[in-house]
Amino acid sequence: MITALAGAFIMPASGQVAADKKYDRFTRKPGESMLGKNDKPLWTSHFTWGADIGSSIDLRGNDMSTFDAEAVLGYKNSFIQLAGVGAGVHRAFGNGNNMIPVYAVFRSSFRSAPSLFFLNVKAGYSFNSIGETGTRRGFNCSLGVGINLAMSAKFKSHIILSYGYFRLDEEQRLWAGMEIEHVDYAQLRFGVTF
Repeated sequence: MITALAGAFIMPASGQVAADKKYDRFTRKPGESMLGKNDKPLWTSHFTWGADIGSSIDLRGNDMSTFDAEAVLGYKNSFIQLAGVGAGVHRAFGNGNNMIPVYAVFRSSFRSAPSLFFLNVKAGYSFNSIGETGTRRGFNCSLGVGINLAMSAKFKSHIILSYGYFRLDEEQRLWAGMEIEHVDYAQLRFGVTF
């Protein structure tokens, strides 16, 4: 009886010691990487992030040309340069108009080998502040062709030339005295991804 009771208490304790050894790898010492010693560096993983700067030129001459800054993050592999999400700030040159696009983005050359050209597609919503009308949202999308510039194991740089479409809110347009339903842009971007 005493042997059975001792066995009942000793077995779980030895099981706990084995469990502690099993999960010991999750404890780290000061200065040790949270990712562990055997994890891949970020540039060889499937995670990617980057930034673009550039300009959007209003093709209809409505004084809506902007300076643009955007950031993206997402997934990459040998076939896909980027599949993820992005956000940016587009500030109009001649007035206080702002557009803040939030979008899904896809970039690919549609081949596994390194390529000079790639396709860039974006679609999402933009939060637009036009004049004194407050902030309203509208659909936006972009279709463009990119050219890879410098490429290494750690980063890629590129230029993208694209057409951009920004839909404006109807009430916002009426308050601002604008007769257009959307803005058509020719967009030029320089960017890097890591």
